[in-house]
Amino acid sequence: MSQRRGPLEATLAFLDFFAAVLRCLVTGPHFWLETLRTMDILMRRCLIPVGLAVAPVGAVIALQGVGVFRMFGVEGLLSSMLATAIFRQYSPALASVMVAAQAGSSIAARIGTMKVRGQIDALAVMSVDPLRYVVVPGFIACLIIAPLLNVLTTALGLVSGWFFAVVLARVDHGAFVDNLYSQVTVTDLWIGLAKCTLFGGAIGLIAGFAGLRTVGGAAGVGRAANSTVVTTIIMILVIDYFISLLLLWLGV
Repeated sequence: MSQRRGPLEATLAFLDFFAAVLRCLVTGPHFWLETLRTMDILMRRCLIPVGLAVAPVGAVIALQGVGVFRMFGVEGLLSSMLATAIFRQYSPALASVMVAAQAGSSIAARIGTMKVRGQIDALAVMSVDPLRYVVVPGFIACLIIAPLLNVLTTALGLVSGWFFAVVLARVDHGAFVDNLYSQVTVTDLWIGLAKCTLFGGAIGLIAGFAGLRTVGGAAGVGRAANSTVVTTIIMILVIDYFISLLLLWLGV
């Protein structure tokens, strides 16, 4: 966020910015080619880092849990804990954090660079709304790629957990698979996708907000990118905690 704004002023400015983005979404014109181009760039930048960051999570959970489950002779139930943790918590949160680090910083830096170079003002002079042309495509792109990457990272996490548990720790494959399918429901999948969609939209909004308020040349661009990453990661972890509490209270 801007360094020259107080917390209350920055919050009110962000809410006004959010309302403006929503108006742009429901009214034309829409720059779909720019949106697709942004999605392509962000997906290529995020795919490998997100996969490498989240894939080992399944193996780590299996590593920590297999000894305890084996003490009670129920190591076949390891997959139940693994699947629930990955679907509901680890994959959505870690995938979104990596999207914030890769995509959020990229969007903020791009918009911030355009701002300090005067390109944002040039768009306005040419009667092109900068909000529609540079912010909304990034917002939509993050809104879509975050849940898509979550599907990939969920699969990678389950595969890595299966590999450690079944291949290395000698857990029975049939018991592992049976308990995996018996515990995971469609609700778990939708909860993970909903979380990532929410987090992805927030990443796009915060990145656009920080980018459009960049001042101070190259140093300001760096501050905008750094602010986007820090703010979005804190937001993701805090909101994920309260969503988990709400789901626990609802018994979902």
